Amino acid sequence: MDYASGIWGIKRYDSLERLQYRAIRTFLGISKCAPIPAVLGDMGWLPVYIHTQCNAIRLWCRLMKMPDNRLCRKVFCWDIETSTRYKNTWFNNIKTVLNTCNLTHLINYSGENISTNYVLETVKSKCVDDFKDRWSNEVRTMPKLRTYKTFKSEFSTEPYVKRHLSRVQRSALARIRSGTFPLEIEQGRYRNIPPNLRICKLCNSGSIEDETHFLIYCDRYTDARNRLLRELPSIHIDELPPNEAITVLLNANTKLVANFILECSNIRREFI
Repeated sequence: MDYASGIWGIKRYDSLERLQYRAIRTFLGISKCAPIPAVLGDMGWLPVYIHTQCNAIRLWCRLMKMPDNRLCRKVFCWDIETSTRYKNTWFNNIKTVLNTCNLTHLINYSGENISTNYVLETVKSKCVDDFKDRWSNEVRTMPKLRTYKTFKSEFSTEPYVKRHLSRVQRSALARIRSGTFPLEIEQGRYRNIPPNLRICKLCNSGSIEDETHFLIYCDRYTDARNRLLRELPSIHIDELPPNEAITVLLNANTKLVANFILECSNIRREFI
């Protein structure tokens, strides 16, 4: 997917990002409605443009060190000369990235004085840090990630993604984490029901049926929940506040928790 991206990869291409999103959604078993921050956050994959930009910077470092008699070097020098008259050139795009990473001073360096590893590490670090800042902000502000933000604070691959789970089990975990599991808090959005009126229909608590209520508190799933907790004796979710309880539960044995979610989902379908 990034073939020859040293030439074209300095810019972001939405079509490539969408292709990666589609691949992740297929693997996780979640729908198009799943928020992108949750899709990327659980998989731990960086956006495509970060990889392609690094490839372009790597090519620039190589061209800077290349002998003047090489054809590629001659084309590179021609592009530099052209960049004085036109804005949208490969070299000007490289300069923009270097300026963003506080590496402007390298543009006038001779090739032998440029450390490719240092430049790549600096550019990638800057790109990754900027992306993670945007990701964290999106997680905090996106309404659908009301539960996700309580247990996901760092951008990294989640353990359940690496576990040998069936597609159904992996999908159950991914949907409950990303806020797309078929609960009233999610389904009520499509019926224009105010969030405070998206009440659980399976118990008499009058609570909003969100992920925390579904996993931790709903009386309808007490038997299934007790069976799960007997297999996880070190977990005492009834002694923890809601945010901590759901964090502990979702970080427990992923296969057992996935089976619990599926069992509760089957119970829910029988009554609704």
